[in-house]
Amino acid sequence: MTTYKSAYKTTTFVEDKKINVVHHATKIIEHDVENNTIKLNNGGWYSKTTKDRMHSYLIENAHHKLYQKKGKWFVEQVDKNDHVKVIKTIPYENNMILRVL
Repeated sequence: MTTYKSAYKTTTFVEDKKINVVHHATKIIEHDVENNTIKLNNGGWYSKTTKDRMHSYLIENAHHKLYQKKGKWFVEQVDKNDHVKVIKTIPYENNMILRVL
C-alpha cells in the first residue's frame, strides 16, 4: 500500500483497487475504480476544508461538484466537456455513492 500526503492533514492511498482519501482521521472519499463508484463521507465535519477536498477530487475524477448553499451541501453532476453545464443536483448525504461517468 502506497500512501502519500496530498494536502495539509490529507493523505491518499490505494488499497484493494480503491483510491482512499483521508482528511484528519476520516475517510472522506472511497473511489472504487473497478466498479466506477465514489463513496463520500464527511464524518459529520461540515467544514470548508473537508468540502474543498471532496470537491477537488470529484471535479477532477468524476465530473461532479460539491458546494454549499444556505448551510446545506449539494452534489452536482456536470457535463464532462463543460463543467459549468449542470446535468443534475442532489442533496449531499453521508455515505452517498456516486457513479463515475
